[in-house]
Amino acid sequence: MVVCLVFDIDDTIYVHKSDIVPYNTIRPDYQLKHQLERIPYPKFVLSNATFDHANLIVNRLDIDEQFEKIYTRDNIPEMKPSAFCYRSVTRDISMSLYGKIPDQIIFFDDLISNLEGAKKQGWYTIWISPNYIEAHKYPFIDKSFLSVKEALDQLHF
Repeated sequence: MVVCLVFDIDDTIYVHKSDIVPYNTIRPDYQLKHQLERIPYPKFVLSNATFDHANLIVNRLDIDEQFEKIYTRDNIPEMKPSAFCYRSVTRDISMSLYGKIPDQIIFFDDLISNLEGAKKQGWYTIWISPNYIEAHKYPFIDKSFLSVKEALDQLHF
């Protein structure tokens, strides 16, 4: 079975409180790095942000080596929650996996609309949110957690 994980950046991997990300305060996150290292499947980033923004965050967190590729508004034709976005990313991931179409894409995001769009394309959806206990209201959410670290601790890969 071919499985891969796809992570959003802002308010999923890295939580910040304002529209301006204080890059100079981002430090390596060794707990997250260890959690990602133990997952035996390919991992990708999918963000509506710019490539520079996403790349800077994963580099500052020291988790850049955990990801096969970063998909952003700079290198995919449409952004989340467009169906074309998820189909494009699925196709590209398949090429990264030597033509094997993933049996399961596990997607971590903080925005309901992005999860709904991903679910329509057959992705397994995980909501990362302070409101995670309200996931039962959304039939397209498969699991929900307060943080990505909690999700990685509780999910068994």
